[in-house]
Amino acid sequence: MMKKSYLSLLVLSTLAIPATADTSIDQMFSQGTLKGELRLFDFTRDFDNTTNTKHDTSFGGLFYYNTAKVNGLSFGTSFASANPIWTNDSDDVYGLVARDAAGDHDNVNRLQEYFVQGNWWDTQFKLGAQELRTPMMNPHDIRAIPRTFRGFSAENKSVDNLTLSALYITDSMGWSDNNFVSVKEAVQSELARAGIVADVADNPVYALGAKYQLPFKTVQTEAHLWHYSMEDVFNQTYAKVKLAADVGPTNLYLTPSYLTQQAIGDETGGPLDTYQYGFHLGAKLAGAELTYMYAKTGDDTVLTPWGDEKVVIQQVYQSARANEEVNALKLAYDFEKLGASGLEAYAFYGQYDVPEGTASDFNETNFSIAYKFSGMLSGLGLKARYAMVDFDQAEDLDDLRLYVTYKFALGK
Repeated sequence: MMKKSYLSLLVLSTLAIPATADTSIDQMFSQGTLKGELRLFDFTRDFDNTTNTKHDTSFGGLFYYNTAKVNGLSFGTSFASANPIWTNDSDDVYGLVARDAAGDHDNVNRLQEYFVQGNWWDTQFKLGAQELRTPMMNPHDIRAIPRTFRGFSAENKSVDNLTLSALYITDSMGWSDNNFVSVKEAVQSELARAGIVADVADNPVYALGAKYQLPFKTVQTEAHLWHYSMEDVFNQTYAKVKLAADVGPTNLYLTPSYLTQQAIGDETGGPLDTYQYGFHLGAKLAGAELTYMYAKTGDDTVLTPWGDEKVVIQQVYQSARANEEVNALKLAYDFEKLGASGLEAYAFYGQYDVPEGTASDFNETNFSIAYKFSGMLSGLGLKARYAMVDFDQAEDLDDLRLYVTYKFALGK
């Protein structure tokens, strides 16, 4: 029913354009833009003991179309696709594609976005299905298809260096969903992954956010503050500051962040009272970047049903568990200064510790190499990532991810 309401509003908006538009209405669609990305991914996760191998090979992509603006009004839509190829019936579904009723690999083909957008008074208004890019509601693009959402968003830039945002979100789709589910169902699914069965209140998510670039010259300073609320479920507040300064040829940066989450009202998602704080401390010099990361989580595991911006995010695991402390080190290098433009690589090590007797400590080591072509092959990208996860008291695993992408754009 909610989907029909959104689509009806889009249709009514389209019909209303001729009454307000000028002579450029006929150019609204002819001057629109089309961009996209073809994706061929292959993900494999092997376990040391009895757990079955997870493996998906998917082919598909993302295709975005936006009309030109007429009196500040425009429309947008996008289509997403991930289809299993070269599947082995003995392998479990990894998550690039969907899982059918029998547990086998299945296609994902869906409308990723459909929205009407208005740009007036230094503000962008968007109604309908849309990808969001906020700390705790974002595409979290680590599978074949990114997350997407449905509702209303507004972003204002009336004041120099200040961006104010507001959200009203009713539905979301995960990486392998074919249809939108309510934010209630998304929370229930996330809880179920932790073995918690709950009848979560059927309420939307409201959010307010601000980003401000402070007018400092010596130290570049950018502050972020967001608050999300889902009545009778939980509140969360996220704050982050980006500090960066050049010391000779070296760029130094520090990015501290703090997240709090508390159950509210009837607490239909169960009790929740936790936090996560930490920072990134790094240096960039001559194409190399070295970053130390630290994260500390409170008494409950962080709840993230719609994407997130945890302090430490590696290929397989992230800082999230109750009472967890994470120390990580990442070394990245851009080979452009050595004459290999488009070639990048990194090594990333994380140590995850929890109190004795609560869960297993583990460490994760990541290696990545990526190459973006130029010239006649511009838009083509290749990437390979490999992760090793070693548990003190659980089954170790290896995770290999291969990516072939091709980006393109048509229109102005």
